[in-house]
Formats: sequence, structure tokens, C-alpha cells
Amino acid sequence: MSLAHQAYVELYKKEPDYDLVVSYHGKLRGYNATVRKSIATIEFRLSRKLETCEPEIQIGIMQYLLNRLFKTKIKSDNIDLYHSFLKKMSELAPVTKTDPILEESFKRMNALYFHDMMSQPNLVWGSRNFHLLGTYTYENDTITISKILEEDDALLDYVVYHEMLHKKHKFNHTGSRTHSHTKAFREDERKYHDKRAEEKLHKYLRKMKYKNIDDEGKKTIREHGRKKSFVQQLLDWW
Repeated sequence: MSLAHQAYVELYKKEPDYDLVVSYHGKLRGYNATVRKSIATIEFRLSRKLETCEPEIQIGIMQYLLNRLFKTKIKSDNIDLYHSFLKKMSELAPVTKTDPILEESFKRMNALYFHDMMSQPNLVWGSRNFHLLGTYTYENDTITISKILEEDDALLDYVVYHEMLHKKHKFNHTGSRTHSHTKAFREDERKYHDKRAEEKLHKYLRKMKYKNIDDEGKKTIREHGRKKSFVQQLLDWW
């Protein structure tokens, strides 16, 4: 019996009505996986990192994906094991990346809210993203912050604090759903000292968007001016 077949039978207590296919891919990040269904086939695409994991962990992620695929909410020991495995990964991941600005922000928040007890994760800048300001990735213990916040230390602290809460609380799961913003998470989030931080963040982002538009407009004008000057040179030559 294949792992996929075992996952299906243990979850639904019956034989599958589909051919079950498992493949491993290097392009899937971390310990992620996807599933898709056609008329006769269910295909699981797992990260190559999962290929060397215990069979129970692989069965757990396939059962989790089956719950999502069929919109069921069946619990299993293997699903619990998979999620416990993900949470443990953050404790085992090597910390090799940091940035002085992000590190100072992390230290400020660690002292203010965590009694300097939180271990420092990898701290890296992302792109200048207006929509995804920060992420915490469990499997490699990494906080990534949008470069757009580099110019405002106070708002940077607010977003870093938010991602530190993800490191602290990790996530809960029920059936096919994973919950990161739990009740405990929200309670800690409300402890942030600046109650207008979210409002200030929105104003800052609007300002930065206008600045970007203005900068792009000036760039276009400069480029147009250069092109016009070149045409003028051609006319002068003729």
C-alpha cells in the first residue's frame, strides 16, 4: 500500500475512488505540498525535503491536503504529527542571516515585550512590498520585512513585533484550516504601546505610494526629455 493510499484509507475509512499519485519537487519551498484533482486522479506534489521525512509525517500532510480538497474536518494523529513537526523546525533551523537595522528593532521589541527571552531568528529584508509587510517562516525560523519600512523605525518596530508574535504563538489547526491569528495572538497584539500604530502605518504607506508615483513620473519626464534632446540633435544634424 502506497503512502497516499494509506493516507486516504485511514482518513476516510474506505477505498479511494481515484488513482493516487505522489511526486516530489525541488521548487516547492520548505516542507510545503500541494494537491490537485482531475476526473480520475488525485496528485500530491510534495517538497523534496519531505521525501526523507518519516512516513507518518508524509501521511499527515497528505491527510491535511485531503481535508482541504474535500472540505472535510477529520482529525488524525498523523495530521497532528505533521503540524508538530513544522513547529519544531523553527527550533532546529540554523540562524545565519541578520541585518543591523532589523536586529536593533528585534532587540528593542524583545526587551520591551518578551523580557529578552525570545531567541533571535534569521532577520532579512524583502522587496519594497506595500501589501506584504512582514512574514515569519516556521521551517527556517526567518522574519522577513518589506524594504518599504526601512525609513521609519517606529513602524518597523510595530511590524517586527507582529512577526515575533507569530514566532511565539506559531499556529493552531482545525480540520483543513490553519489559524495563525489566534485569540492569544490577538490579546498580545493589543498590548503594543502605540494604539495608533495601525493608523500611522496606513498613512505612511499612502505617503510612500504617492512618493513612488511621483518618483516614477519624474523619471518618465527625464527619460522623455533625453529622447527629445536626441531627436533635436538629429534635426540639428540634418
